[in-house]
Amino acid sequence: MFSLLLPVKDVLRQNRNWLLLAVAIFLAGSILAYFAASAPQSSIPGVETQIEGLETLFNLILENPPYIAALMILLKNFMAMAQMLFLGAFAGISPLATLSINGFILGLLAASVQEMGMSIPAMIVFGILPHGIFELFAFFLCGALGLKLGYHCVASPLPGKTRLQSFKYIWKEIVSVMPLVTALLILAALIEIFVTPHLLSSLI
Repeated sequence: MFSLLLPVKDVLRQNRNWLLLAVAIFLAGSILAYFAASAPQSSIPGVETQIEGLETLFNLILENPPYIAALMILLKNFMAMAQMLFLGAFAGISPLATLSINGFILGLLAASVQEMGMSIPAMIVFGILPHGIFELFAFFLCGALGLKLGYHCVASPLPGKTRLQSFKYIWKEIVSVMPLVTALLILAALIEIFVTPHLLSSLI
């Protein structure tokens, strides 16, 4: 019987290698940024712009009621996921760049935390993991499917399929996991606004 959706567990299992690749790209960006920012007299092009953008977003969130702030975070994250998926067909450039840049930002944050004399493990446990477990899984899943879409639409189609058939099948996988991605992002946004700040306050 024809179905518009695939079982989510099957999609996750069939894309384990793509998920690992997405995580590897993110971590590579984090490690590169951390060591580059930690180096003496380091000057990384674009760092100030990235930090200023984060500060602007952070201040904007603080100026709004909690539920509005959570909605803003949700929309920001959802747009990032949608960008990786919708633009993934163009050789996977968008998910590759988005994974790298977000990893880069995390590496900069870790270097900044260390420079301020704070504990990086504590920052990860209290400031990132509570909401990051959900947000990062959704992020890596969308990045993985975006990369897969780009590869099989440009370099090589899925075995036994044309590029158009590959495109349709991968989009079927994407549609199948979108309810999970949406639920994860909603949960992450709520935790980031209502839980993470209280945990971070114990570090200050």
